[in-house]
Amino acid sequence: MELETAASTIEVTESGVLIRWSDGSRSRFHGLWLRDNCPSSVDRRTGRRMQSLTELNPDVFVLLAEYDDNGDLLVEFSDGHESAFDFGWLRAHSYEPHDRLGRPRTISTFRAGQPIAEVDLPIVGSLEHGDLLDAVAEWGVALVGSVPLEASGTERVAELFGVARESSVGHLRDVVSDDGLAFDPHTVEAYRYMPPGVMVLHCIEANSTGGDIVLVDGFQIALDLQDHDPNAFDALTQLRVPFVKQTSPDVSHAEDFRSTGTVISLDRDYALAGIRFDEKSLAPLDVDPPQVEDYYRSLITFAKAVNDPGRAVQVRLEPGQVLVFDNQRVLHGRTGFIASGGRRHMRLATVDRDEFHGQVRSARARHGRKAVDERLAAGCN
Repeated sequence: MELETAASTIEVTESGVLIRWSDGSRSRFHGLWLRDNCPSSVDRRTGRRMQSLTELNPDVFVLLAEYDDNGDLLVEFSDGHESAFDFGWLRAHSYEPHDRLGRPRTISTFRAGQPIAEVDLPIVGSLEHGDLLDAVAEWGVALVGSVPLEASGTERVAELFGVARESSVGHLRDVVSDDGLAFDPHTVEAYRYMPPGVMVLHCIEANSTGGDIVLVDGFQIALDLQDHDPNAFDALTQLRVPFVKQTSPDVSHAEDFRSTGTVISLDRDYALAGIRFDEKSLAPLDVDPPQVEDYYRSLITFAKAVNDPGRAVQVRLEPGQVLVFDNQRVLHGRTGFIASGGRRHMRLATVDRDEFHGQVRSARARHGRKAVDERLAAGCN
């Protein structure tokens, strides 16, 4: 056993087992938790439960806990069952607050002038594939070059991150623009219950006069607010506000999407998990009357940060390049362009965030890598 997973004492308590570790910390494991997580009850390779919860006796308790001959924790339960637990596994799954909050939660953020990682289209399962996944997991964005212009090229990139999300037009969508309009950075489809996760934006044709992508790191804004304007941070993480997309009910394929969410979402340990922000789809606020003014101040502060040129990275995509970004972290916009400068044609695919995080974990396990951040955000909601 390594020092950090070595147990100095083992004690049976009224609720289960108390382990004091050699580094001075302690972990409490309830008898029910231990019985439910018996190695014979859970497939450690897949994490799938091998027994039904209906088979678990809620009155079960621990009779004995001691080292076995292999140096593992042997636990005997009141129902006659015995389990052997690896101490390293127990430490890794300790649910004590100091263990959960002490796990790595490094976040690398970007702003204007920050170069974006770029790799040529890698082979699935290769080290380069792992590098690409790590880049998006760490920074929220990466570029992929040398991608064929055919739809199969877009599909190959999407497959590196998971299974592409289906929509009413299939799993690929062509976006041809000739209006030349600019738009401010935002997260895509904030009005959905679960907005798109990883966006795969494949340049097929580029306009010669503009149409560059503008990227802003929402996590950096959130961290700055947490440090310098904690009241705004608290408001944007605690109050859910409505987003909407609505078309006339008289048109064919009428749309009426409505959802609520916090602009900044946190996980259960209060670490950053996601951003949901689009001024164009923000519906009238329906927070409690005494909170309206303070919330508006917080929202305006966030919006000013989103539109601060000092935070924006501008990327000009050329045909055959693909921009990949985490839509629940990175806000994206577009500079204007002159329509006569040629057609701007992008092909889009999206991959759900859980698909992407699953690919990251699999790649790190495959190549024996240490995670840039072991805590992968669980999602916006």
